[in-house]
Amino acid sequence: MLVGGALPTTGMFVDGITYGNVADNMATGVCTFWHPSHSPSLYPQFFQHPPLAMGLLAWCYKALGVHVWVTRLFTMVTTLLTAWLTVALWRRMGYSRRTGWLPLLLWVLVPAMSRNAHDNMLECTMAVFTLAALLCLLHGDCRHRLLRDAAGGVCLFLAFMCKGFTGLYPLAAPLAVWVVDWIMGGHTHRGRALLTAVADVLAAGGTLAVCFGLTGLVFPAWVDYFDNYMQMQLLPGLTDATVSSRWTIVWKFLEQTAILWAVAAVAVGAMRIGRRERLPRTDLRCFWVCLTVALTGVLPIAVSLKQYGFYILTVYPVVAVGIGALVRSTALRLTDKVSGRWPAATGIVATVALAGAVTLNAMNWGKPGRDADLQHDLQLIATQVDEGEQVCMPANMQEEWELYAYCYRAKHIDLRPVDLSRPTGGLCRHLIADRREAVPEALYTECRLPTRQYKLYELKQ
Repeated sequence: MLVGGALPTTGMFVDGITYGNVADNMATGVCTFWHPSHSPSLYPQFFQHPPLAMGLLAWCYKALGVHVWVTRLFTMVTTLLTAWLTVALWRRMGYSRRTGWLPLLLWVLVPAMSRNAHDNMLECTMAVFTLAALLCLLHGDCRHRLLRDAAGGVCLFLAFMCKGFTGLYPLAAPLAVWVVDWIMGGHTHRGRALLTAVADVLAAGGTLAVCFGLTGLVFPAWVDYFDNYMQMQLLPGLTDATVSSRWTIVWKFLEQTAILWAVAAVAVGAMRIGRRERLPRTDLRCFWVCLTVALTGVLPIAVSLKQYGFYILTVYPVVAVGIGALVRSTALRLTDKVSGRWPAATGIVATVALAGAVTLNAMNWGKPGRDADLQHDLQLIATQVDEGEQVCMPANMQEEWELYAYCYRAKHIDLRPVDLSRPTGGLCRHLIADRREAVPEALYTECRLPTRQYKLYELKQ
């Protein structure tokens, strides 16, 4: 997010704007947490996803005001929390805080991280809870085991409340550890270890079920919300198709982590060829555990042909920790050489990188980033349209989701598609249309604005 320089820009992925608009309505009392809505014409009842992430953003809006910079601040906080939890997971796997920069660096190298971290994606908030759940469930043989399992169940519930079932994969973590230890021959009592892993899963899963039950008892509206979510989003998602192959999500995973695998190959090759060293057993174990856990977050999505790459954003910190274990020895050897020759080298590099990121973001402050023409046009159109006004659009433009989202964010403009050849139900005072659209001159007259992509029209009296 900081490296990409998109943090201070006003453009955003359409899904993130839509979630921000729903949070805006929650904060201003247009809708409630359990009965969210976007606009009268688009998602008058927003049951597409559970409401927690949008509700958290709504609280920020209440405290700081509804503004795109508050949205950016919210996503920055969730990203920083994810970074902190990634280092915590690194330490939980047995490594020192001093080397915590390694998984963070690998995580930043994932293209999807820098591209989506600033876009108010629900997965960015969910990652905080999935990592917290992993920290609770990857506890090893520690005291208060059941208490940690219960805390993991609570975190799983919070992850589900952000984006649904894709946040429940950390539940498999205890079994993933057992499988890896079994394959690597690390169990003295395999049967007992399996029973312990199953008990951890049952304890966390039972807590998750209790959270569902208590939420339904305390908030009866949650039962209706969950039913609507299942009927409107989850079940249709099993049959809807956005990709041609179920394995697309796996290819997306490999594509996004390709640079990490390349780094790992170079590091491991340097150890085996240059020094004929073997990877420490603890490093191999960490890698296989993290990879197995990550795959439990990727492979179940192949059940549906409705797939998008950002569905698996939460697994990349886990992969970064695993591959960090593979390259740790080589990375430490290189940094020790550098620090030995130039004691201030590490500090200088870090300072230059931070200064470069800050400079890049400062240069982009207030710029549109993505959807520049659309944002430019809406700034002009908003000067002619009243707050909360319903504006018509040609029916053949009804799937231009970016236009819906930016219009509502700009001035709570509600776009209503109409068939201009046979208008029914009355026409709006204003109409927004693509510059290439033919608008009947008998109905509307063009408002002379220096727009680039869209035109604004006013209804003839």
